[in-house]
Amino acid sequence: MRVLVTLRHHVGEMLPEITQLIKLQQRDQRIRALQKELKDIPKNEAMAKMQLAGDLAAVEAANQRAKEIEVKIKGVELDIATRQNSIKRLHDQQFETRKNDEFQALGHEIKRYEGDVRALEDTELEHMEALETAKAVLKEAQAKLAITQERVNEDLKSLAIRAEGVKSRLTDEEAERKTLADPVEAGTLSLYDRLFTKKGDAAVVALTNGICGGCHMKVVMGTVQQLRAGELLTQCESCGRILYLVE
Repeated sequence: MRVLVTLRHHVGEMLPEITQLIKLQQRDQRIRALQKELKDIPKNEAMAKMQLAGDLAAVEAANQRAKEIEVKIKGVELDIATRQNSIKRLHDQQFETRKNDEFQALGHEIKRYEGDVRALEDTELEHMEALETAKAVLKEAQAKLAITQERVNEDLKSLAIRAEGVKSRLTDEEAERKTLADPVEAGTLSLYDRLFTKKGDAAVVALTNGICGGCHMKVVMGTVQQLRAGELLTQCESCGRILYLVE
């Protein structure tokens, strides 16, 4: 395949346009790599933050457990207070009654409530011990989270610095790219740009031993002869990439 752009040059020498396009392509490949690096930074930031997920969940679970135990303790305290009020009321009734059997019945009720209070106090003690354990677990989870958070903060800071550096380098590369692209003939540059965008790796590749460096297909002899003549910008008939001869 021949491009409309035709330039005379010495046989066996590389066309000046090819040399310029190779330099331009090297720049474009660096630009593409920097753009990908910049695009990947938000993903890396998200991955860094994901390190916190497990520790945050552990803190939340430990905190929830402590709160549940505290609610149980308050419930037991309320039950104890209720029964203590009942005991006080029964004592008052005992003091007021003049009947022996009623006095004894009230006494049995008092003992029953006192037994309930003792059982509830034992339960409260168990809950308080469980709360101590839960608070220790929470404290440990919070300490682990703090360490992870510090590491993630450092990672995020490094990524932010890296992003600024990549942006700066990208700006420089793009400026140098413009300088390299300006001398290239418009038709040739347009062809190169289309190929570089479409192929995703390279628009200009070497032809070695008759094999295209892009698609790795063998070209026809006419393509090799055209390249040896060094007069025309030549493309691979299989993939369309611009070729230069390496012998």
